[in-house]
Amino acid sequence: MRRSKQETEQTHARIVEEGARQFRASGIKATGIDDIMRQAGLTHGGFYSHFRNKDALIVEACAAGFAQTQHKLTNAVRTAPATGQIQAILNGYLSTSQRDHPEESCVLPTLAAEVAHSSPEVRTSFTQIIQAFLEYLEAVLPVTAETQPTDDALALLAGMVGTMLLARASDDAELSERLLRVNRAFYARAFAPSPLSGEDGMV
Repeated sequence: MRRSKQETEQTHARIVEEGARQFRASGIKATGIDDIMRQAGLTHGGFYSHFRNKDALIVEACAAGFAQTQHKLTNAVRTAPATGQIQAILNGYLSTSQRDHPEESCVLPTLAAEVAHSSPEVRTSFTQIIQAFLEYLEAVLPVTAETQPTDDALALLAGMVGTMLLARASDDAELSERLLRVNRAFYARAFAPSPLSGEDGMV
């Protein structure tokens, strides 16, 4: 029986969702197409009706993973006061929950090392995610005379991603927690709006 367009789109989305989860949970290299299709309740052969190769799925899965992160942070920012939006992002991103559940967290600290050795197609799409995250942070960061918003966004994003990488890598629970706690506080102080900035630059 011929599948409807809606059914095809739903199946495609299910594969992308499962790919995004498994890539973040186990890594790109360790996750095979068979693993993804089996968990999605589909056969291996059906994969190529939706994607020309694994890289094509990686591209879509990374974009979907970033969209999830952006949605979570946007919800946190929406309920925070204007002067607390940076803190809301930090609390959401540098949390023990995000550290302990990479399958549901940002793709940047989880997959960046592998992407650095991936195909040009994957690296280009990952770069677009980095740029999109920078633009997202720029919209929240206060504009100051000392630095350009892009510079602040670069520093904040690198700090958030690096902190999460180290917190996950450490087998010392106290050190891991301290990395998250100290850097949440440090970046909140470093990038908090000044009393004179009001709501300029806020979303």
